[in-house]
Amino acid sequence: MMFGLKIFRLKLSSLFLFLLLLISQVSFSQTEVANALKEAYNSKSIDALNKFIQTYPNETIYVEEALRIIDQMAFEIASQKNTIEAYEEYIENHPNAVQTIKAKQWIELNAKKIKLEKEESDYDNAKQINTIESYTDFIAKYPKSKYYNYAKENIHKFQYEQNISTFSVEELIRFLIKYPQNPNNKYIYDTLQVQTLRYLSYDGFTFISNNLLFNIDIEDFQTTFAFAYTQSGESKDFEKLFKDFPQLKSNTKLSSNYQAAKTIEALLKLPSIDNKTYNSNRQYFTSIKNDKSIDLIKKYIKPFIDQKKISNINKALEPVEDDFRVKQFQQTIFQNPPLPPHNKNISFSQDSNIKLIVETAPRGYGKNDIYISLKKDGIWQSPFILPKPINSIYNEISPIINNEGDVLYFYSENGMNHQELDLYISFRADKNSWNDWSIPLKVNTIDLKNAKKNFHRGYVLNQNSKPMGALVYIEDERTGERLFVSQTNEKTGYFAFPKQTRPINIISINKGYISKYYSPDKDLIIRQDLIDDLYSKRMILTIESIFPDESPDKLNIAASNYLNYLAKSLEDSKYVITISVHTQKGYKTMTEEELSWHQATLIKDKLIDAGISFQNVVAAGYGNSSPLLGWEGKSRIEIGFMIIGSQED
Repeated sequence: MMFGLKIFRLKLSSLFLFLLLLISQVSFSQTEVANALKEAYNSKSIDALNKFIQTYPNETIYVEEALRIIDQMAFEIASQKNTIEAYEEYIENHPNAVQTIKAKQWIELNAKKIKLEKEESDYDNAKQINTIESYTDFIAKYPKSKYYNYAKENIHKFQYEQNISTFSVEELIRFLIKYPQNPNNKYIYDTLQVQTLRYLSYDGFTFISNNLLFNIDIEDFQTTFAFAYTQSGESKDFEKLFKDFPQLKSNTKLSSNYQAAKTIEALLKLPSIDNKTYNSNRQYFTSIKNDKSIDLIKKYIKPFIDQKKISNINKALEPVEDDFRVKQFQQTIFQNPPLPPHNKNISFSQDSNIKLIVETAPRGYGKNDIYISLKKDGIWQSPFILPKPINSIYNEISPIINNEGDVLYFYSENGMNHQELDLYISFRADKNSWNDWSIPLKVNTIDLKNAKKNFHRGYVLNQNSKPMGALVYIEDERTGERLFVSQTNEKTGYFAFPKQTRPINIISINKGYISKYYSPDKDLIIRQDLIDDLYSKRMILTIESIFPDESPDKLNIAASNYLNYLAKSLEDSKYVITISVHTQKGYKTMTEEELSWHQATLIKDKLIDAGISFQNVVAAGYGNSSPLLGWEGKSRIEIGFMIIGSQED
């Protein structure tokens, strides 16, 4: 029994010893873990703490403490950065940390402010870079920013500035396709219409016809283009239009022009034009149907030119003499031909500051066109095309320009030519613009030095000082003989004509307008008064007497010409014209009043002979009984207008 008790006691002592040993080992292990955690904490490294957790994954208490320390250290790092992104990252990586509540509270309090500050900073940066890319990146990042519209405006501005420079049809179409939302597109589209009609661009016509991007009168646009495009008289141009745009076939006038074009082409293929052919096709020789009509008329009168039968030539050209191309041909028909063109593609002004370039380009008017490049600070600027009326759908070559850039000679096949290429001169109206030129005049010599001395220049303006397109007649002041006919640029009213050796009168006529004779003053401005305007304002047009001093009882040629012009202005007019004649002295046996009545009767009879109904002319003479301030001692004629009876309505 005692023996057994000793054994039991021995076993109990061994267990106690084992427990003591176990406890000491555990204590030793906890100290090691604690020291490792302390070491990781002292390193202030999250990586060291994570390594501790990996090393002692089963030390729950110590791992939890390590995680708590990591949460705190990560929060301190986020606090130092003090950004939304840093706190959002913290919340994502430490969702259960007690500091997450603080992070969320901070974001809630500061997010809006910081985002606005970041947005401001990013917009300032975009402005500083100032490119399409910088503004595009900004609006992609901040689609609801208060700066969105400003950024968009800058993007649209750069799109326009970087893609629009020449305003060529190709450039405008490319812009509309590439930037369909650009706010400039209405202007681009309108400009495309203008340029399409200006250059008769078939590509522009096709694009607009197939892309009605804005509200336009497409039918009017198409017919306007079609008539201009087919003015050359090429039947193939009609056929192309009708094939691509069948609706144009329904335009009866266009179809009629097509038939005329085919007939004229057939007539031009004949070896010659005999009287039978002429009489059976008279309409094609007495009116201008298209540009080939000019060739047909030339073909008909060629034998008369060869034989110098001037009367036959004038008779043949009389039905079409209002066409300025015919006028120019007629005025220069027997001049000596000019020197042949130099045929250089590049030429310079004498001082080498203006470069003239001849080339065929997609943005041009047709065949060879004339471009200009200016030297600035020793560097040649980008060339730009000269406008109509210099360039045309035909060939323009061999330009020569003066140092001032306001006198241009060039050769062209445009018009009713004597040679294959005729020589022309044109004057620039405005030294600040390269777009305002006089209608080119045929010449046979080149004289840059004296060109401006040898030509008069002037303007035709309406009652509101707006430019007018019109023929300008230059006549002998004494005999009324017509010496020259010029034409104005309808956009500017500018025109030129060669100086004459005799005293001259100048007049321009437009239906519905009243004009008067002018002398070639330095600043020549021919004004025309709209009859409707004169009537509505109850105004009287006062002109000097048209009767010559040496024979005031007769109408000389100059006076007769004026009354013919006046009658032409009144064609189809609804107004009654009133003529009041005021004379300052009598003539032979006639008193002032008798002479004025005599002159009034001559004027009335002449207007009736010229086609004005006798019911629409009222003429009276007043002698010198009604003096007018500023007209003392001068005979005058006052012209007014009225409507009688039911026409007033």
